[in-house]
Amino acid sequence: MAAAKQTKAPGRQDSIRRILESLEKRYRADFRVPEEQPVLETLIYAICLEDCTFAEAETYYQRIGTLFHDFNEARVSSITELSQVFVKSPFAEWKAFRFRHLLTHVFESFYEFNFESLLRKSNEHANRLLGRIPELSQFARNYTMRHCVGINLLPLDDRMRDALAWLGLGTAGQTPQRTASALKSIVRKNEADRFCGLVRCLANDPLLIRVLDSEKEEDPRPVHEVTTAVERLEILFTETARRKRKSTAGGKTAAKKTAKKTAAKKTAKKT
Repeated sequence: MAAAKQTKAPGRQDSIRRILESLEKRYRADFRVPEEQPVLETLIYAICLEDCTFAEAETYYQRIGTLFHDFNEARVSSITELSQVFVKSPFAEWKAFRFRHLLTHVFESFYEFNFESLLRKSNEHANRLLGRIPELSQFARNYTMRHCVGINLLPLDDRMRDALAWLGLGTAGQTPQRTASALKSIVRKNEADRFCGLVRCLANDPLLIRVLDSEKEEDPRPVHEVTTAVERLEILFTETARRKRKSTAGGKTAAKKTAKKTAAKKTAKKT
């Protein structure tokens, strides 16, 4: 059994390497390297980032400072008001709900908006303290434990879990934590940020989201093989490129038609 496991792991590692190479070609401009931030700000960014693209998370995070004078003003704001931070997100109210709970918990615990005391705790104690924050998602906890405390974790959200299942690296319907746990020994520690970042880019690609929604209608738990992942990615990306070309061509055709109509009107007026 041990020998079989040793043979299997390198195969999956090679598949992951090929998948990441394919994703990097496609999403190089969309990928972001996590920035070092204080604990509270990391938690807030994690709430912004969950089930979203990097660009969307940056917009939400910056909008907090634009819409509110400080964290205290945000803390006493209504969910409706806080939802404006996450406008256009299908999870706007949930994000607002978690954001306000986080600010309230930190302020009532320390009488200031500072959570750096977490860094002086043991790993187990730090995880326990994060678990006391009402409504905080497991993704936000894991993201903070990785980027602030330095624990080797793969912070996965629901969309990333679904993308990994489509790649054949997870099981549809299982929790993101179980998917992460199964991959932890296969994804190298120094590759974890790159792995999570590129998977996030794929997970939030509108075309993949449509593919996943279509598959779920036919089978709630479709099974995919990791050995065909790169080929399926190529098909997906080719379809995306085809749609873009079609959209561009359609736009040019419409512009030409408009120009012809305008020219015809001018000619008619002259006559």
